[in-house]
Amino acid sequence: MDNSSSQRVLKVDDEPLDLEVLSEHFENDYDVEIALNGVYALDAIRRQRPDVVLLDIKMPGMSGVEVLKAIKKIDESVAVIMVTANEQVALAAEALKSGALGYVPKPFDFRFLDHMLTAILNRPKGPT
Repeated sequence: MDNSSSQRVLKVDDEPLDLEVLSEHFENDYDVEIALNGVYALDAIRRQRPDVVLLDIKMPGMSGVEVLKAIKKIDESVAVIMVTANEQVALAAEALKSGALGYVPKPFDFRFLDHMLTAILNRPKGPT
């Protein structure tokens, strides 16, 4: 019943250029919402649950891992993919332990990111 254009992706990043690049990349396939920090992201999730959150690990204020833990308290079923710089692999590992489904490194490999999103959005839904 749903098609990919109705699937919602929330991109959370304090870098406006990264938000713009990802928004342009996904705009034809998904309903993309952006948030510049963790507080805005949590408000967006409370307003309307996204199908996937692309969450930057390193942000001022709330870190990506802190935001991830807060998201999981709001709704355990929200799919979260962490976005990392190469030197943040240890943080990515912590995020995976905290409930992230995966991570993608910066700079973005869009084929990998597209594949990961497709796999997550097409995974069977149900009790975990």
